[in-house]
Amino acid sequence: MRPLLRAVPAVIALALVVTGCSSSGGTKKDDPRDRSTTSSQQSSAAEDEPEDTTLDTKYDVQPVDFGAAGDVTGPGATLPFGTPAWLNQTETFGDQEVSGGVGVAVLEIRELDKSIYKQFSNAEEFEQYTPYAVITQHQWLYDTPEGYDPTTVDLFPIAADGTDTQYLTSGFSFNSPGDNCGLLLPEYDEATRTAISCFVALADGTPVTAAEYNGESYSSFIASSDNPYFPAPITWQ
Repeated sequence: MRPLLRAVPAVIALALVVTGCSSSGGTKKDDPRDRSTTSSQQSSAAEDEPEDTTLDTKYDVQPVDFGAAGDVTGPGATLPFGTPAWLNQTETFGDQEVSGGVGVAVLEIRELDKSIYKQFSNAEEFEQYTPYAVITQHQWLYDTPEGYDPTTVDLFPIAADGTDTQYLTSGFSFNSPGDNCGLLLPEYDEATRTAISCFVALADGTPVTAAEYNGESYSSFIASSDNPYFPAPITWQ
């Protein structure tokens, strides 16, 4: 299948602005009574500060350190899970075109329980397939324009015998895979521009053991004639 670009949710960071006060004229000498009052107030505030009862989140997958970006990964590379391929990416955001590097890796491919199909009204259509979670990580080297999410690189699942496999698609697009893995994944990290995402591959007998980047998008029907990755894709296995 030639499956639409999948947008990564962006996290809006709120900027905390600290304003400073300045006074005109000479410096006021400290009054010991003021220090006593201030110390008492700070002690009282510390005692009244509520205890942090936030629980830690145990994610099903943790991001890996991609390290420093290298040269563009050439066609035909075979990489182990967790090792990034570095690519150049050009995307259009509104009326602005932005180019920059992006690292992408397949972190893991794991078999899922068929109970994930219960969330779909046509679950019976998938009973013959074994679902596999294809978990990926992206790290962008450039900023997207304000108000836009970065776009992920399109990857395709591969069965153990080297053949293409099908995958679940989003209800909003018949080509784009939807994130229905049922896993607890970390949110987009705006500081490092890192995102972890997942899609479900469908195995009909032969297990899914790899995924590839072939330079085409999910919406492609015919491969570009000048695309060197289509005959020699980057493969994670």
